Amino acid sequence: MSAPARLRHIGRVAVTLALSAAGGVVASWIGLPAAWVSGGLLVVAVASLAGVNTEFPRPLLPPVFLVLGIYAGSGVSRETLHQIETWPASFALLGVSLIGVIAGSTWWLHARCGWDRSTALLASFPGALSLVLAVAEDLKADLKKVAIAQSLRLLILAEAIPLVALVAGRPAVSSAAALAPAGPLDLVILLAAGIVASLVMERLRFPGGWMLGGLTSAAILFLGGWVEGGLPGFVVIPCTIAIAAIAGSRFRPGDLAILPHIARPALVAFAIAIAISGLAAGAVSFLFGINFVQTLIAFAPGALETLIILATQMNIDPAYVAAHHVVRLLALVAAVPLLSRWLRRRP
Repeated sequence: MSAPARLRHIGRVAVTLALSAAGGVVASWIGLPAAWVSGGLLVVAVASLAGVNTEFPRPLLPPVFLVLGIYAGSGVSRETLHQIETWPASFALLGVSLIGVIAGSTWWLHARCGWDRSTALLASFPGALSLVLAVAEDLKADLKKVAIAQSLRLLILAEAIPLVALVAGRPAVSSAAALAPAGPLDLVILLAAGIVASLVMERLRFPGGWMLGGLTSAAILFLGGWVEGGLPGFVVIPCTIAIAAIAGSRFRPGDLAILPHIARPALVAFAIAIAISGLAAGAVSFLFGINFVQTLIAFAPGALETLIILATQMNIDPAYVAAHHVVRLLALVAAVPLLSRWLRRRP
């Protein structure tokens, strides 16, 4: 990359982060839950659609996800251990809802909106975006429709869930954010353990490996009493600004011209998905006495990293949320090749 190109790249990244930070500041001032995520994501997404070339460098993704994973892991409480026995039944209901989400959304997009079968099915997948886009290209599906439908889903989830939390009862201050900053030795232990666990997760091809590695290692260290204190705010807040920038920059300036033609079908498909997910989340909440906002975030169709951070910032068990999203993504990863072969055989 030439020097002028490098300067332009740095400028685009700086503008993206500044927009995300400004959105977070405004949302914090208004008093929204998870303000740094929801506010920053919205501003960056709107700016992207308005013509701003937003960008975030991929080499910085692992450290950002690692830090946020450790932050989320520090919010795991001993109450999580008491709820684990309910997880298998919760996973089963998640599987049922996943089938319903994909079937219902695909039916709407294909039968009612006239999208071709491959595009409708892949646009309905709640997550695994990189794999879905690769399969969409292989099957000659409409990449723009798939990408925009998936990006709209993420945007709406990130903005709507904090509002649902407000209606259900203002969330408490995050237990992770309330921790005093850890000492130098504890910080070294947290980071070292997080890096090792993340590398193992990546090696095993777990979705969201860097965030899950940080979350798992930090949760074990905190629950075991081996470390005290959390990550300082001056580390966590910039990474939260970054994840909002990453999510918001999924939109591109050229998307605005075709957005009206895609938005209505995609929004109705999302409404079908969230209604089915909400029913399943409500059933789990009723059967096992788990907070509804917690089950809703866990059953929400997609956005693993963003929703884990939303949960942490709203003082909702990040381990429960992460476990359900990992199970969902593993199921999707297993299903995509099978559905791809099925689509190839269809006329």
